[in-house]
Amino acid sequence: MSLKIIALGTGVCVNGCTPGPFRAPPGFLVDYNGNLLLIEASEGIRMRIEQAGYDYGNVAHLVISHAHPDHAALPQFMQAKLCRALWCGPGPGVSDLTIYMHEALIEGFKQVWAWHQPENAGKFNAFPEKFKCELESIRGGWEKEIFPGLKIKAFGVYHGFGQHPSLGYRLESKEGVITYLGDAGLTDSLFAQAEKADLLIADCAARVGQEYTGGYGHMGPKQGGDLAYRGQVKELWLTHYEGFDTPQAMEADCRKSGFSGKLKVATDGIVWEAK
Repeated sequence: MSLKIIALGTGVCVNGCTPGPFRAPPGFLVDYNGNLLLIEASEGIRMRIEQAGYDYGNVAHLVISHAHPDHAALPQFMQAKLCRALWCGPGPGVSDLTIYMHEALIEGFKQVWAWHQPENAGKFNAFPEKFKCELESIRGGWEKEIFPGLKIKAFGVYHGFGQHPSLGYRLESKEGVITYLGDAGLTDSLFAQAEKADLLIADCAARVGQEYTGGYGHMGPKQGGDLAYRGQVKELWLTHYEGFDTPQAMEADCRKSGFSGKLKVATDGIVWEAK
């Protein structure tokens, strides 16, 4: 039995603003005993899945935290799976797909897909015999065992001045616990979601010294450390940062929280695996 997660994208919605290596927008691939769950579907995600040594056709479950385009370039991923099924047949490597998103986003996304596919008369599942793509409406408090032994739980987070329907996710199995916050401002509810996680993946789009509890809804390094310290987290990844602060400055700010566990200022391609 094995559980691992690969960082396919640890950046933000823009590149070219800061020095340093390119980091793609958000995406994380969970491999649980060979079963694949994708967290976030930003632009180019299928190519990055292949670069990581996996087949995007085998991704059967996809969760998104919210609808901002740097997290949810869904039509491109869906089209790739659909066309592959139509042209190559449903053989090995092409699975059906279930997409989980906040209930407030479902109808809007169906309209987006209809805009991309008017020739299919707005049908979301135009070729169910070839490729079935389903949307599952979820909210905070939802949970599901998506693979035998791996449960995923959704929780609400504060983002977009509190106006953007946004979720974080907690993955639980006997091999380990992973908490992914998505884009989130610090709120009291997050501490329970981080508790005893083996890995916490925390939004860090606020710069060192500029974190806030209200406002738009992002955290700084120290706030991520606060969550990890109080939650007794084993390992913390700071992700979704712009790159204006050096990794050394981010780590130093995070350590002010008292967190002494394993810490990574995340970069594309890093891997966490349950021991």
